[in-house]
Amino acid sequence: MHNILTVIPARGGSKSIPKKNLQLINGKSLIERAVTTCLKIEGNRIIVSTDDPEISNTVKKYPVEVFNRSKVNSSDIASSESVVLEVLQQIKTYEGLVVLFQATCPFTDLQAFKDSISFLQNSNSVDSMFSAVSKNEFIWEFSSSWKPVNHSKLLRPLRQFRSPIAVETGSFYIFNSAIFLEEKTRFCGVTIPAFTKNWSNFDIDSQDDLDLCRALSQILDFPPYLV
Repeated sequence: MHNILTVIPARGGSKSIPKKNLQLINGKSLIERAVTTCLKIEGNRIIVSTDDPEISNTVKKYPVEVFNRSKVNSSDIASSESVVLEVLQQIKTYEGLVVLFQATCPFTDLQAFKDSISFLQNSNSVDSMFSAVSKNEFIWEFSSSWKPVNHSKLLRPLRQFRSPIAVETGSFYIFNSAIFLEEKTRFCGVTIPAFTKNWSNFDIDSQDDLDLCRALSQILDFPPYLV
């Protein structure tokens, strides 16, 4: 019996890298890496949402479902939330946890992923979680000029006196389906970060990212990193 629904958005188009979800890392495409990672979660119903026949054919050998994405959700401006909503509308009845899993993050901290699902399944106070790494850095932002965000130019406290921040990795988002349907956001209800290992903090947006992840896969695709 499935008690977790995982949606993997995998659009065929990509402006930064052509056919990005089909790019190979260590001999396996990004979409296949995502699918094989999600298959390690017990009781997981996995749906790949795509508009690309090549992606559909690539994942057919795995025990997953492929849903054809509508034209409106195949555009550059379609949100991940709209893709999840479309899937939920297609399956009509589902109550439980939903995972939004992004194929462009090739190194998922599997233990943190499993622990986050377990935590939400047993929590009465938290409704959604997102994969993140904990940072304790000096942050600056640009708005007409560069300005410090979490510190003063005149006061730079030692690390032990600075509050940590959570930086999204983009790998996975987990949320309660009922609350998501009400609020239409992956950060629904009470949201907390699911802290992962720093080595999992890679999201491929450019050719440089892809080249780096291909090189790192020679280390990160083996224990003790990937389980």
